Amino acid sequence: MDNILKSAQEQFREVQSLLIQPSANNDYFTQLSIATEEAYFVMNSGMCNTAECEHCMQHRDFIRSVMDVLGELEIDSAKAEKYTTILKEYAARVNLILERIAIFLS
Repeated sequence: MDNILKSAQEQFREVQSLLIQPSANNDYFTQLSIATEEAYFVMNSGMCNTAECEHCMQHRDFIRSVMDVLGELEIDSAKAEKYTTILKEYAARVNLILERIAIFLS
């Protein structure tokens, strides 16, 4: 389980770093989308299959919806302002997930 959590921590730190410092780079939403997909994959590969992580299902569902948004932004980044609230909530949830992982790893 520690290996899965460490992998998840690494993936969510990558997402967090992208969310903290958005880039004007045309590939920003592609990079964020890829990092999000990788973090989501780790969540689905066993990170949240324990009773202690029941609340992760809500985060996982939200991340799934964010993946759809990021797919749209990869095509048309001009729509980013439309999704400001969702991206802020995503950043907050990533922080919560990282805090929870740190608790389990300590």
